[in-house]
Amino acid sequence: QGHFINPMCGSGTLAIEAALMATNKAPGLNRHNFGFMHIKGFSPDKWTEMREEAKGKINKSYNFKIVCTDKDPMAVKATGINARIAGVANMLDIQQHYFEHTPMPKGEGFVMMNPPYGMRMGEMEKLQTMYPAIGDFFKKRCNGKKGFVFTGNMELAKTIGLKPTRKIPFYNAKIECRLMEFELYEGTRR
Repeated sequence: QGHFINPMCGSGTLAIEAALMATNKAPGLNRHNFGFMHIKGFSPDKWTEMREEAKGKINKSYNFKIVCTDKDPMAVKATGINARIAGVANMLDIQQHYFEHTPMPKGEGFVMMNPPYGMRMGEMEKLQTMYPAIGDFFKKRCNGKKGFVFTGNMELAKTIGLKPTRKIPFYNAKIECRLMEFELYEGTRR
């Protein structure tokens, strides 16, 4: 366990999922309508029983922080709205910052970033400085934590300047991506 720090949080999906997982809160527990409820044979009583059982498994105590930041005020607003809908708004520290200025809680934790891949017109030039800045941010501000970058641009990923300990293949729709893990420590590993 540990803190979960999510610079470039976008709409807050990763931070919200982290909060749900950490508290063992079932996804969609606050929703009141699902497609399967309209299928012949659906049992409202069984569904109510299952929901109550899931509510009873929620862990209400936690000793970590979930920090999510984004430079875009609309992303910060969206994260707040989505966190309220998911019922975890009280767990998230949501702030508007460039990723380099994300508050970093002391202690162990995970720093998870999902930077742009460069699929939009005119984006590549900006990203050629962003990816190396992610590596600098990891080296200078994230000691003692594990860093993760989820990207669909392997060429830009190489410019982070750190050697990943793992590369896990994923797809984001049709885009082949990698979740890269970095051990972040002060100085050299030796």
